[in-house]
Amino acid sequence: LLGLSFSNEDEVEAIHLVDPSQKVIDVLRDIIKDSYITNGKFKINIHHRSGQELKLSGKAKTIYIAGMGGKEIIEILAHLESQLSERDRIVISPHRKILEVRQFLRSSSFRLIEEEVLFDDGQYYQILSLALDEKLPEVSPYGTAIWKSSVGEAYRNHVIRHFSSHKDEAS
Repeated sequence: LLGLSFSNEDEVEAIHLVDPSQKVIDVLRDIIKDSYITNGKFKINIHHRSGQELKLSGKAKTIYIAGMGGKEIIEILAHLESQLSERDRIVISPHRKILEVRQFLRSSSFRLIEEEVLFDDGQYYQILSLALDEKLPEVSPYGTAIWKSSVGEAYRNHVIRHFSSHKDEAS
């Protein structure tokens, strides 16, 4: 659905929706078939495969990787890194293993455009916007900007409480 939200953007030539689950692919096809977005302004491509198998075009692109764990996101980013240019943007939102993702990003060519934490449906999500532009700052291992908003402050308190409860259990 995130990819489809760009259907009103004039610059968009094509949207590629990728998922390894046939069930998700079937739902996407039904959504598109019964919607206004099949107006011919751009092409919608649905790919039943994993992100680790993608072959990208040379055109500028924005790629969103969300709804999965950090291990999978790391694998996809490692696979895509050599196929990207400075014009491209990647936005990620790992559900788990965010510290491992940040460690990977520090050892890669990816640099930070922006980071934010969102709270939705009882969950906190770190969102990182990345590019291969070496003029941008490295990704911090623990985040920088994510802690500065009111949501970030609540997230920090949540993380501290979560860590404290695990520390007490280990004692």
